[in-house]
Amino acid sequence: MTSPTAEIMLTPALVRELRALHPRQRRAVLQDGSLVVLAGPGSGKTRTLVARVGYLLAVTSEHRGVAAITYTDAAATELVARLKGLGYVGNRRLASRTVHSFCRQHILRPYGHLVGAPQLADLRVLGRAEVVRLWTDAMVAAGLPAEYNREQHTLAKIRRLLAAEQSVAGYQAGHIKAVHGYEKALRQANAIDFDAMTSWALVIMRKSQTAGELLVARFPNVVIDEYQDLGPVLHALVQELMSAGVKITAVGDPDQTLFGYQGADPSYLLELPKLIGREAIRLALNYRSGSAIVAAARGALGEDRGYHHNPERADPGIIDIQPVQGGLDAHARHTAEAAASLIANGVRPEGIAILYPGQTELHRLIEQELTQQGINFDAERGRRVPDSPVSALVGGCAARRLSGPLPGPAQDDHGDRRPISTARELAAQLGQLRSTRGLSTPEETVRSLARLLIPVLDAPDRPGREDACGPFLGELLRALDAAALTANTDDQRDVEAYQILTEEASCRMSMAELAGGRAPGHVALTTYHSAKGREFAAVILPGLIDGLIPFYRRDSQPTTTELANARQAFYVAFTRAADAVILLPGSTFRHYNQVRTTKWSRFIDDIQAELKAAAG
Repeated sequence: MTSPTAEIMLTPALVRELRALHPRQRRAVLQDGSLVVLAGPGSGKTRTLVARVGYLLAVTSEHRGVAAITYTDAAATELVARLKGLGYVGNRRLASRTVHSFCRQHILRPYGHLVGAPQLADLRVLGRAEVVRLWTDAMVAAGLPAEYNREQHTLAKIRRLLAAEQSVAGYQAGHIKAVHGYEKALRQANAIDFDAMTSWALVIMRKSQTAGELLVARFPNVVIDEYQDLGPVLHALVQELMSAGVKITAVGDPDQTLFGYQGADPSYLLELPKLIGREAIRLALNYRSGSAIVAAARGALGEDRGYHHNPERADPGIIDIQPVQGGLDAHARHTAEAAASLIANGVRPEGIAILYPGQTELHRLIEQELTQQGINFDAERGRRVPDSPVSALVGGCAARRLSGPLPGPAQDDHGDRRPISTARELAAQLGQLRSTRGLSTPEETVRSLARLLIPVLDAPDRPGREDACGPFLGELLRALDAAALTANTDDQRDVEAYQILTEEASCRMSMAELAGGRAPGHVALTTYHSAKGREFAAVILPGLIDGLIPFYRRDSQPTTTELANARQAFYVAFTRAADAVILLPGSTFRHYNQVRTTKWSRFIDDIQAELKAAAG
């Protein structure tokens, strides 16, 4: 229930949005105090989260703000752009940042001196190469093989557990020794890495009551997206924030935890309702998928969470199970044929996703078969610009260039509405980056920076979505003075992003890809993990063979944890589809030069059982 004062402060756009929301979404937006929102696939999670942030800004004192913590820089930028549609333009009371950026900017820098660590404001952030070198040295000193890439996830989990003061029983003594050695090396190098930002933030909040009081005075409300992907350090930090008086809004889906190998644990999200003393709000209406797909998803998950389809949607969607006779080469051939059939029946290529579980032989065979059959595809594993503040700004500028000077909300190839930033908003982003990196001048304003960008953003001969981005990208990087931006930062992600953006391969990306969209006319070929958070008209899932999905070695079975992780990844892939899921089960594949014959993936059995129950 809102107070009369709060109602007056709501923007007209937010009032309209509140009226349009589903009652559960509206309840989540208007709830007083801390809350947990469990948002299933296609349930309007982002829409609800944005409205929640807008509402909190409206009802919070104008002298205090709201912190919105997202998983990526691009998501942080998108949240700000979506808030613009609700009437909150350029609101300086909003801190929309990734968790590492939030910890560094709003805890380490202002409050490090309170625990006797003022140098935290100026510590150098290590790049990937330096991190690998220090870890390798620490591993050798601990008597471990110098194989950091193989052990990095185990080492990271131990390090995070130690920082959160949790038990590391069961881990090898050599790994624990290597973690302590790496931490010592960081101190000797007078540097930090991204994990150290969060662990130091936790130290400050635990040791300084003043830091907690100052933080709650600045940000009485903190909204956290994708909470299921938080590890032990971040969860402990959230508990410290709540103890200090901060009201937490946690949004996520424990069934979509894909980063357990890095320490993410859905139990952290599931225990939050008990910690805050309030039952979680579950968003159960799936606006994305037809009724058949929603029913089959229950089988894919192996649990019934009470999700149901939008009753306003008449067509149930398609679940098409196409058995494959033969090995993975046959799966690749059937995959290409299925994609060709969808395209022939009017599905746009960019609305089709071919999803596979990991970097196995399967994806290589699919690439070969798609090429032979003349189907354009975007192999996303081979094209990756690191998420960073600079790459997010570049993507926003590319989207603005495509949309024109009066863009309004943009629409992608499957109906997702993506707000486009104005030239002034992009100039404000640039100004913030220049200020934090010591490049701004006294006469520099948002207006003057916008004048620098507009000739590039509104140049004649506007490119199409499918055009190569090279000419535009070159002009844009010069206008942004990206070389200086990335030379005057300790954020190694920006350095790597700039290097990739200036490579010839990146210049051949389409404008749509540079803007963060899909390659026009190309089928998406990517992993289950990389598909998370996305939506496609049709999804093709090849290689559904027990032993491959879920994976387990010959003469064994997956452990309970391995099976749960495989099921969650499969569930995430399955629920990306709005209109059709094509399942390609089989019983034969080659592993380490040995042919294995098993049976269809057990997940297919669960889906068939659920469909039969729904039909009966």
